[in-house]
Amino acid sequence: MSSLPSDSKLDSHNEAAKSADVVLEDIAYCYRNNCRALREISLSFGSGQHHVLMGPSGCGKTTLLGCISGRLLPEKGSSKVKGSVATIHQDLRLVEERSVVDNVLHGAMGRYSLLQTLFRFPVEEQIRAKRLLCRVGLCEKMYTPVKQLSGGQKQRVAIARALMQEPGILLADEPVASLDDQAAHGIMRLISDLAREKGITVISVLHDYRLAHQYADTITRIVAGRVAYVRQGSGSGLLLAEDGEASKAERETCFDKTSDIADHLSSGEAFLSAESLRENLEEFPSKPREWKLIPGIAILLGLYVWSIAGLDIRADDMNGALGGLAQFLGQLFPSSIKEVTMIPWPTLFSALVETLQMAVLGTTLGVAASWPLAALAAKNIGPRHFRGVTRFILNAIRTVPSLIWALLFVAAVGLGSFAGVLALVAYSIGYLTKFFYEAFEGIDPGPTDALKEIGASGFQRFLHAVWPAAKPAVLSSSLFMLEYNVRAASVLGVVDAGGIGFYMKQYVDF
Repeated sequence: MSSLPSDSKLDSHNEAAKSADVVLEDIAYCYRNNCRALREISLSFGSGQHHVLMGPSGCGKTTLLGCISGRLLPEKGSSKVKGSVATIHQDLRLVEERSVVDNVLHGAMGRYSLLQTLFRFPVEEQIRAKRLLCRVGLCEKMYTPVKQLSGGQKQRVAIARALMQEPGILLADEPVASLDDQAAHGIMRLISDLAREKGITVISVLHDYRLAHQYADTITRIVAGRVAYVRQGSGSGLLLAEDGEASKAERETCFDKTSDIADHLSSGEAFLSAESLRENLEEFPSKPREWKLIPGIAILLGLYVWSIAGLDIRADDMNGALGGLAQFLGQLFPSSIKEVTMIPWPTLFSALVETLQMAVLGTTLGVAASWPLAALAAKNIGPRHFRGVTRFILNAIRTVPSLIWALLFVAAVGLGSFAGVLALVAYSIGYLTKFFYEAFEGIDPGPTDALKEIGASGFQRFLHAVWPAAKPAVLSSSLFMLEYNVRAASVLGVVDAGGIGFYMKQYVDF
């Protein structure tokens, strides 16, 4: 059993807490499922230092970061945080379709309004962002889309974006979890250097004892939501505090026998010093000119001019249209109570109910037919020889408006709501199938590929990997189609295909 901390150690801890940027006192946190993540944790983190949290998965490290950032509110205890907080998330959360410099500039959004950042950021922010990119060794990658970068380079973009927020405290949740040894050392060296250089309090979560021991100023091990001990990093082995949660053998072996790790950074990955940063925007690499956009813009402008000229739209037409619209809206309102009482409200209510019934039935049948068709048309699961034919048929279906479908089915099956339901089914299939197969194609291919390697059939992969991931998008599209079909069914009555449309037209005319 470990001994209690001495009075001198407690006094030292209290003195350190007075000058610390982050002070936690008896922090406790419990999730809604009664999982107690933190149990009366008291810690302090000094400025200009790199502090590492360690411990087994599920011990409360990420929860502790959430309490520091303010994302989570502890149920007990208090926290004092000096300065703003920026977080580097484990999944980075970068906009992969945008360039590197755009992602870094996103860190400055909190300081500006929408209009100030709508087209471009202020010049001083552009200079800051490019300086940071040079500082993290990405000066030549400024205009590269993030999705083309390696894992280590993406980590550095996330670091630069966080620093762009001008934080006093930087939280990094497993910043090297998915990196190889060389990239991990580069990221850890960068974070530690920036902490000292800029006076930032850095708190990161790690699982690698060697990295923590080499780059951290202090190492805090958390076990079952409690602080097991706090040690100095960089090989000092100084025990600051302990509460008996870690065994003596664990404390003796965690960091005392660490090996020296060589510098794995190649010359091409070296980070620039603060003194070598450029001062003027013109000295940075320039953004490649998008000359290929000019022909497209010219064609688009020409198309607009051609359309306006061909339709012979003039300013007088606009003025006349506004006046006519106002007059028409005025005529929509009854001029007397007698006109209101002449309307057969029970008949209209019955027609409205019929309209809703048509929309529900048409959408349901459309969803049922679209589901297998989408599976046939999806590139990642559909048979190759069926995709092209299925998509061609769906494109043809979408070109026909719902009102035309209603006319065709009225001619085929006769007047009434049945023709309207068939029209809604046909129209729904054309659009829902497209929505569905795009949802199927947009999922993460990893789980599907893993099931394929196991030997699962295409139908098994669809049911167990594709469908669970695509289900939210499919349900959202189905609800959208139901909403649309309620409106569409309201006008199908114009051609005697059921619903309230016939009466709407009759009484508007009246």
